[in-house]
Amino acid sequence: WDNYDAIGQWRTHEKVVAGVGNDPVIDPAGAMPDGRPFKDATEFKRLLLEDRDKVARAFIEHLCTYGLRRVLSFDDQDDLNAIQAEAKKSEYRIKDIVRAVALSDLIKKR
Repeated sequence: WDNYDAIGQWRTHEKVVAGVGNDPVIDPAGAMPDGRPFKDATEFKRLLLEDRDKVARAFIEHLCTYGLRRVLSFDDQDDLNAIQAEAKKSEYRIKDIVRAVALSDLIKKR
């Protein structure tokens, strides 16, 4: 994601206003937490799509933590599984994840 600047515009060089010489080339390469490398945003996206269920689960957990204003516990796992199953039906579209969270028993019994 290093190719995107602060307002989301694509760039290939880091703009250094007060620097001397050429602006440095951006290196977008990196590695996933499990060590799988990627060389650019396209490969990073491919790796995220390979882990679609894990990425969606993490997003759901963070959204629920925010919505509940508390840390999730083991007791929340069944509700989280139900939210994920509902969201998976629509291939994890963001609006459907938010809807599934908002209409979930987890939020209703808050």
